[in-house]
Amino acid sequence: MPVLIPGPASSSLTQRLAELSGFMKAKINYKVFPDGESYIRIEEPLKGETAIVIQSCPPPQDKRVMELLQLIDASLRAGASKVIAVVPYLAYSRQDKVFLDYEALSSKIIANAIEAIGAHAFITVNVHSEIVLSYFKIKALSVDAFPEIASYLSSLDFKNPLILSPDRKRYPEAQRVAKILNGEAAFLEKKRDLTTGDIVTEERTLNVEDRDVIIVDDIISTGGTIVNAAKIVSKGKPKRIIAACIHGLYAANALEKLMAAGVNEVLSTDTIETKTSKISVAKVLLESIKQLMEG
Repeated sequence: MPVLIPGPASSSLTQRLAELSGFMKAKINYKVFPDGESYIRIEEPLKGETAIVIQSCPPPQDKRVMELLQLIDASLRAGASKVIAVVPYLAYSRQDKVFLDYEALSSKIIANAIEAIGAHAFITVNVHSEIVLSYFKIKALSVDAFPEIASYLSSLDFKNPLILSPDRKRYPEAQRVAKILNGEAAFLEKKRDLTTGDIVTEERTLNVEDRDVIIVDDIISTGGTIVNAAKIVSKGKPKRIIAACIHGLYAANALEKLMAAGVNEVLSTDTIETKTSKISVAKVLLESIKQLMEG
């Protein structure tokens, strides 16, 4: 019987997985020393079992990554026959290639570390770039949670909604959500300065008057992309604006900025557990976990 190993950043998601799967949850002794270092111990043997480590890596990213590596190592020391590392939000995944000379390739460093510590397989949710998966030599999967977002949104009974991607890259996701909601999809164009990180979104006329506009993206970090989109949309007098994302990081007072820009509600999944996590990825993760175990 597989055993779920709950990480400090993913306790609620692990509980949902346990309820869906019937898998046992291991008891974990987790504490922080006075100097800030993490301590992790699995309090029962896992001899011959498949350990499924569930640990997301949102801020503080470096600490969460270290906890992830400790959980994998502790599982193997407890006798697990193999470890599946489930990392719903993978830190550093946006640094997927070298943009400027001599900069570190951080996503590859993380992939190498997870593999080197002993994980036998890896699962994440909507990885920012598929390139990251190529840095793993072990089996690596990225599951898609946009259908879960669409399913939740469909329960809210929107009429003639506009599903808006804040940039062209995520337009296919907006189209898929729109199809499930029987709505229209559109996108805006943005450009990012690689040195400063500043985002500029081009103005575009959209038919949004008295319509629900749902801005969808994979990640909301500082919220700059969504803020720009919301400001443009607001000029068209929509009924309301909802921002929905897979990974809600909300750095630099992002939620406050979104509300100030005209967003009425923010929704996210539990890849990162926050007050906006109204959508769970437990179901799609369990499907991939079973796929790996049967393969």
